[in-house]
Amino acid sequence: MSRPPRVTDLQIDEAARAVFLAQGPSAPLQDIAKRLGISQPALLHRVGTKEALMARALRPVPPTALALLEPGPRANASIEAQLLEALLHHRDFMRQRVPWLFVLHYSALGGARAMHLDTPPPVALREGLTKWLTRAKRAGRVDLAEPRVAAEALCGALEARCFNAHVGGATYAPGEDEAVLRQLIRVLMTPAEAPARKKPLKRTPR
Repeated sequence: MSRPPRVTDLQIDEAARAVFLAQGPSAPLQDIAKRLGISQPALLHRVGTKEALMARALRPVPPTALALLEPGPRANASIEAQLLEALLHHRDFMRQRVPWLFVLHYSALGGARAMHLDTPPPVALREGLTKWLTRAKRAGRVDLAEPRVAAEALCGALEARCFNAHVGGATYAPGEDEAVLRQLIRVLMTPAEAPARKKPLKRTPR
């Protein structure tokens, strides 16, 4: 008698995520089990309940951009370039996670219950960005009155674009993300760094 296929927790989470994102929170467990090549009772034995599986597969995690912000501003790159790098990294993170949040929100779990963390991901990112901007200000690299307000504006604008794009497509978030974010950075703060000098033009001999 052949053994049933052994699946890992990671494979279970990935299969559940794919099915929930495709079919919504009402997706039957049978479809997830079929995708894994196991029976529904075997799946339930591993995960407990459908709600537990959904919360596990779509659980919120800390924003990965925090790893870029934690060391503080780098000396070998401009403040604007570093901010854009971190914000575009967070944009990619949000584009993946926003559909997960919608499934959780409309599930029997309810968004607030399913997404409860001591420090919710949006708050964690704002705190991380506030600390980063404060360090840039103390180092004299940016003229900025309120780092916390700037962090709120940058994070809020980016997250709104990600949510709007998920709901209505590109027409709901017009323009290129990088160009919009670059302009917003320039509106909110003035770099105190000296602009890069242009190389003098070579004079052509007469």
